Formats: sequence, C-alpha cells, structure tokens
Amino acid sequence: MTGEELNHIYGAMISPTAPVDIPDEWLPAVHAAMQELVDLPTDVRAFLIVIGIVRDAEGDLTFQIAGAVHLIQANGMKQVNEIIGRALEAVEQINKGSLH
Repeated sequence: MTGEELNHIYGAMISPTAPVDIPDEWLPAVHAAMQELVDLPTDVRAFLIVIGIVRDAEGDLTFQIAGAVHLIQANGMKQVNEIIGRALEAVEQINKGSLH
C-alpha cells in the first residue's frame, strides 16, 4: 500500500507522498492506528500529519509524524503516543504469530 492509497482512505491525516514500506501483514495494525488518528479531536488532529510509515533500522514499525507539537495539549500528545503504542503492540503480536 502506498501513501497515496492511504491518503485516499484517511485524507489529510497522511501525506500522499508519504513513504510506506512495511510488510502486508502489518496493514491491519496500520489501518487501525490511522483510523484512530483520524478520530482524534480536531484540536489534536489539525496539527499532525503522518509523513511516513516504515521499518526502522531494527525492523520495527515507525510512524513518522510531523506537526506543530507546541500547539497540542499534553493530553493530545498522550493520545497520539497511545495510538502508536497500540500499533506497535499489534505488530509485535503479528510477528510473534508468524514465528510459530
């Protein structure tokens, strides 16, 4: 799936030029996280955009997010971190399942 395809689904929450380089089996976790980001309150969502969904050097899921963090209340950033945390946990479970 590409950034452009995710942009068609989730709109301005993700840049259409965002690199997306993840295994297909991670897509359910990514879709869940993207929907949760879209569902954030406007005063949080309006100041964030996903600019990449990739694997880091260790092969772990990484959401690259740009934003005006200074305009987001601490609780809003906590919500974003929780969403990404759930996606990371889901991918970890997917990876554990594929090892068995």
